[in-house]
Amino acid sequence: MHMIILLLMMWMGSVYAQLACKNKECSWVNSNLTEIPTSIPKDIIKLNLAQNNISSDKLTEEALKQYPNLTELNLSSNNIKTLSNAIFSGLTKLEVLVLKENGITTVEVLVFQGLEFLRILDLSYNEIIELPTNILQPFKQLQELNLQNNSMTNLDIKDALTDLKTPLNITLSGNQWNCSCSLMHLSECLNDSTVILENEDITMCSTPENMKSYTIKAILTSPDIQKCNDNGSPSSTTAATFENPSTAPMFTVSNGTFSKVINGTAATSTKGNSWRFLVGVVIAGIVTLLLITAAVKFPKWYEFLLSYNHHRLKEEEPYMFEEEFHVDFSMSTNDRIQEEEETVVVFEQTHSFIPEEDGFIEDKYIDEKDMREES
Repeated sequence: MHMIILLLMMWMGSVYAQLACKNKECSWVNSNLTEIPTSIPKDIIKLNLAQNNISSDKLTEEALKQYPNLTELNLSSNNIKTLSNAIFSGLTKLEVLVLKENGITTVEVLVFQGLEFLRILDLSYNEIIELPTNILQPFKQLQELNLQNNSMTNLDIKDALTDLKTPLNITLSGNQWNCSCSLMHLSECLNDSTVILENEDITMCSTPENMKSYTIKAILTSPDIQKCNDNGSPSSTTAATFENPSTAPMFTVSNGTFSKVINGTAATSTKGNSWRFLVGVVIAGIVTLLLITAAVKFPKWYEFLLSYNHHRLKEEEPYMFEEEFHVDFSMSTNDRIQEEEETVVVFEQTHSFIPEEDGFIEDKYIDEKDMREES
C-alpha cells in the first residue's frame, strides 16, 4: 500500500513538472517552494522560480549545477540574503540572472565566477551596501546591470569594465551615494561613451550636503572633486570638507578670488592691501605728471608760485629794565649789618622805557603840505 502511494506521488510530481515545463522552459511562480525542485528536467534552458520562499541555505552550487544548459534564471522575490562564492559556477551558459527583491545584504567576491556569457544582471531592490571592487571582472558580455534601490554609497567598477565588448546600460538610482573623492572613478566610467546611465536625472548624490544638487555622473564638474588626487583620495582641504561638510570650510577659486563655502553658503574672503598700494602709486604718478605738464605749459604760473614768499611782520619787543645794585664791601661786618638794616635799596634805571607803538605805520609818501592842511 505504501509503495502504491509513493509511486502515485512520483507520478503526480512528474505530471506537475510536465505541466510546469514546456519547450525546455520551466516556471514555478508563487508555488510556495522552499528549495529548487528535483523533478526539473536536466536539459531546461529557462527556469523561473520567482515569488517563492527559497532561502540562501537551499540555493547551493550542488542544486544548480544539475542544469548546465540554463541560459535564464529568475529567483526574484525569494528569501535569499547572502550570495555565496561560486554558487553559479556550474551555469557556464547563463546569460540572464534576476535576483531582485530578495533582501540581499552580502555579495561575496567570487559569487559570479564562471559566468563569462552573462548579459543581464538584476540585483535591484535589495539591501546591498557595497559590491567587491573586482566582482564584475569575469563579465565581458555584460549589457545591463541594475543596482537601483539598494543601500550602496560607493561603487568602483572601473577595472571590471575594461574588457567589455559591448555598451553597458547601468541603473543606479535609489541608492545613498556618497559623492566624495572615492566616487570619482565611478563618475569617470559613467562619462565613458560605452556606458549609459539609466534614470540619470534622478541618480543624485545623498552626501555630503554641498553635493546634493549633483547627479553622480556630473560630480566631475564639482570644484571639490576636481581637487581629488588621481587615485581617488582627497587632498587635505577636500578631506576636511567631506568629513564634516556642515562645518568644514570649502575653498574654491573663481576669477582670482578665494571663496569659502560654509553650510552651503559661499562667502568671498577679504582681499589683500596690495591693490590699495598700486592705486596709490598710480594716483601719485598722475598728479606728478599733471604738475610737470603745468610747469611746462604755463611757466608764468610756475614762476609766480616759486617767487611768492609771505612773511609775517615782526613785532619789536620793548627792552627790559636793567637795574644795578651797588654794595660797599669795604665796610666792617657790624657796620654792614647796621647798614643793611638802615639801607634802602635804590634801583638805577640805565635805560628809559620805550613806549609801545600805536600801531600806525609811517607813510613817507604822505605830503607834509597835506598834513598841515588837515591840521
